[in-house]
Amino acid sequence: MRVALQAASFYLVLIVSLVAGYALIAMPRAIAPTELPTLALRADLVSAQLREDAQLAAAVPHTAAADSLMASYLQFGRNEVAELNNAPLAAQRRRSLHRAYQNVRDESGPKAVLALRAHALAMFESALAGELEGDEVRGLLGVFPNVLSQHSATRDGLEIAPHFVVRTLYKARWNRQFDLPLESDFSQIERQAYFGWLGLHAAQLRVYDRRQALLGYAAAGGEYAAEAQGVLAFWDQDYTRAVDCLEHAYAARPSFRVRNYLRGARIVAAESGHGPAKLSHEARVRAHD
Repeated sequence: MRVALQAASFYLVLIVSLVAGYALIAMPRAIAPTELPTLALRADLVSAQLREDAQLAAAVPHTAAADSLMASYLQFGRNEVAELNNAPLAAQRRRSLHRAYQNVRDESGPKAVLALRAHALAMFESALAGELEGDEVRGLLGVFPNVLSQHSATRDGLEIAPHFVVRTLYKARWNRQFDLPLESDFSQIERQAYFGWLGLHAAQLRVYDRRQALLGYAAAGGEYAAEAQGVLAFWDQDYTRAVDCLEHAYAARPSFRVRNYLRGARIVAAESGHGPAKLSHEARVRAHD
């Protein structure tokens, strides 16, 4: 009987503790919106993109124009580090590459240039796997390792971004080398990966640039885009925009976190003169409890 009573008492205490913990979490609080959500990508869409890339790489054209384009691309990469401080020369080389790109596109069609990009991406994967060496690796990478570090995708040479993000950043590198928009011919999941990583995780970028990236992330249907826009707007002291975004985020997907972020943003907006009204001293104390 005593054992049964002790067990019952234990479970009663446990239940009371859980209920109290839930009540504490559920209690409305005002919290400064400072933590960004993590990039989330649908695994099925990522897998579909990987299959498409593999199919494109297998269809690479074997023409004189295509071979010349790849040779020029690798040559640019080999010289890129040495020419890092020569912006006019780099711009000239990109224009030359763009003409080569147009030649292949005109001769073999749009799918051919996408196949060449997929082929370069497959070579990049081989370089990462240690299957290539020397000039070929330097041609494929150029200053790309620096770009990965600057975008917080690697740390001390090790990937910390999802590998799909690294692949997508490499496609953006290809596009840049050919003087194309960085997100040219990106699928929806690639736009989510590209803009989402820059907005949510590229800590070394300016807040303005990250906010701009989140516009692309939201347009691509990225998860938690409105919440992230609200947080970065708060960082940027754009409190009116922060409140607006967090209101949209909470309406679309209610959660304790966003609710508390919204309360915090409203208080700061009011105290800074950007909210609907100044709060009383009593309200400010209650909100910060």
